[in-house]
Amino acid sequence: MNSPDGIDTAAVLGSGVMGHGIALAFALDGHPVALYDVNEDLLAESEDRVRSVLDTLVSAGEVDADEADAAADRITRTTSLPDAVDGADFVTEAVVEDLDIKREVFANLDDHAEADAILATNTSGLSITEIAAATDRPEQVVGTHWFNPPYVVPLVEVIRGEETADEVVETTYDFFDEMGKTPVRVEKDIPGFIGNRIQMAMIYEAFSLLDRGVASAEAIDRAVKAGFGFRLPLLGIFEKVDHSGLDVEHEVEEYLLPDLDRGTESKDVLSEAVENGDYGLKTGKGVYDWSDVDPDDIYDQRDEALLAILDLYDSMDMERTPRK
Repeated sequence: MNSPDGIDTAAVLGSGVMGHGIALAFALDGHPVALYDVNEDLLAESEDRVRSVLDTLVSAGEVDADEADAAADRITRTTSLPDAVDGADFVTEAVVEDLDIKREVFANLDDHAEADAILATNTSGLSITEIAAATDRPEQVVGTHWFNPPYVVPLVEVIRGEETADEVVETTYDFFDEMGKTPVRVEKDIPGFIGNRIQMAMIYEAFSLLDRGVASAEAIDRAVKAGFGFRLPLLGIFEKVDHSGLDVEHEVEEYLLPDLDRGTESKDVLSEAVENGDYGLKTGKGVYDWSDVDPDDIYDQRDEALLAILDLYDSMDMERTPRK
């Protein structure tokens, strides 16, 4: 098994929203990357997307033009899985969030991936154990859940499957740490892991408030951005609770928890939007109306704002840990 220092070449399987972004993150860290997809058009589009992101990074002063060109040159594209994983030390699957398709990809890796390669899946919540069971080497399979956009957001969840070897978990963790990401170990393979379980609980309650007419979407977003969301990058959850006082938290839970939405089905406002084909920015309408904007411009604006937040995040002592 490769050590973090021994991980040089990477392969990313799937060139969509997450795939091309993960490939770029590896390339920016100096790694040659093979980006694979069965869809030639999507592969071609990924080249334009990567270049657009690099232009934004240059404009924001995160990299210079030469570094951007070097990163772009480190990414090769192919529709051949054997070619993509040939010589790759670290293989990341980033295909659609479908268990059967992911298992098919991992079954194919048995025949083509290097014997000592770490095989990672970027699933946002599917079972690492079930995906790994499709291979003859489940001990080499680990979950690596990136957050969009992966070339900006620091977090990568490193999820242990039931058969994942300790060495694979630690090597993967150290690899991302040395990349400058913020890896966290997820020791139990549960649906949604950490980030998405907490995030989905929040989103579900937000849709419930919207569905009940408690507040507009604009008001709900404003409350999140200007309130608890403003503090989260610095304090997280448990440190914030300790600042407020566990006695206060307990009192609030006692009267508020019975009134929170505990439904198990999507709210009507969400289901109806999906039924109408209103998926959000990519279709021109979702919760908000995006029909008069260029999605690429919105993504560029988002990335520029997130890069400014990333600079602040990096400037803080994120390793400060409360006394245990």
